[in-house]
Amino acid sequence: MANDPRVTTAPPPQWIWRGALAFFILAGLTGALFRFGTVQGATLGFSLGNIRHAHSHTMYFGWVTPALMGLIAYRLRELGAGSFPKLGPAVGLAFLTALVAYVPFLLFGYAPATFGAARLPLSMIAAGVNVLAWYWFVAIYLRARRVDASSIAVRLFDLAVFFLVLATLGAWGLSGMQLVGHDDVALRMALTHVFLDIFSEGWFVLGVLGLAASEVNLNGKSAAWGVRMAALGIPFTFALGMPSSMVSPLFGLLSSLGGIAVAIGLVLIAVPMYRQLGNASSTGVRW
Repeated sequence: MANDPRVTTAPPPQWIWRGALAFFILAGLTGALFRFGTVQGATLGFSLGNIRHAHSHTMYFGWVTPALMGLIAYRLRELGAGSFPKLGPAVGLAFLTALVAYVPFLLFGYAPATFGAARLPLSMIAAGVNVLAWYWFVAIYLRARRVDASSIAVRLFDLAVFFLVLATLGAWGLSGMQLVGHDDVALRMALTHVFLDIFSEGWFVLGVLGLAASEVNLNGKSAAWGVRMAALGIPFTFALGMPSSMVSPLFGLLSSLGGIAVAIGLVLIAVPMYRQLGNASSTGVRW
């Protein structure tokens, strides 16, 4: 294995950080345009809604996700993962499709672009190819994951990857609605929040917590229960961002309980992590 050229042992290369920072700047400038437009009414001719879509998707697709992929791969390898194929092509595809998706989201948002008699959902197509880059990463992760499943860090990584895949069901659902020409406002909003909220709460939050847990070698029953509660609550939280008129009373209750479960779970993870950080010299944290 040591001589396998596909094995990744070095930290993520500098181009991943430079790419992620470039997208952070692009997303920040787009967000600044949105804020300026809401105050001054000047949006350079773009729709405020489309600017917001371009900002949020650039943050998700180009800023956090590729960097998180690289860091999780590196930390999983350090935790004893098996043969880890090179991640560069998957991350490169994620960057490329994030850039390609920026323009149609800025121009059209979720609406299809019109070219004569043809109507093409360009933003959905670009987002769909971006999702394929995520699946590529998931395949690499599953191939490499041969480590102790009792580790809190690995549990968090597993859940983050699971919620990354689960969130894409919302994206595929939105694409399917456009393809068949079905436009139910409540369903469209629900699928949008399934994608964006589960993506942020599940993939981003749990992925970053997994990185922190791996640094301090987090363990203990409290953190383990925190992981379970977060895992149970996150699938229901997407309804919290929807208008109450679009959510049934039963699901409104489930989403509220899910939000409470996630909040308690994150506290149960954060408190022991904070305590172990207080003794950094004994936990092996590299400063």
